[in-house]
Amino acid sequence: MTTGAATGTDRETSRVRERLARIQDDLKRVRATERVLAEQVAYLSEVAADAETRKLVAQTPLADREWQQARRDLDRHAGLLDEARTEVQTLLDQRDALLDRLFELEAARPGREHT
Repeated sequence: MTTGAATGTDRETSRVRERLARIQDDLKRVRATERVLAEQVAYLSEVAADAETRKLVAQTPLADREWQQARRDLDRHAGLLDEARTEVQTLLDQRDALLDRLFELEAARPGREHT
């Protein structure tokens, strides 16, 4: 009898679909964060470039500290952007694996023709 196997497959299919929905929500959140961070990095890059110009022209300890602070802010945000991009890629890889599993489960359902 295949009823038990079908029920198990249906439960696993349901779990895979739920996980896919959670990953999709996570992707939306992380991609929004990535967009914000990309804008911040672009802005902070300009701020750091301006601070560097002021440092070179003024050649004062204050201008040097301002440049160093701008550089730290830029580096910190660039690191956060890299982390967000890595998280997006991880989520995409997980989504792809779950989609593959979902296709396998759908193909294995009783009454379905295998192609």
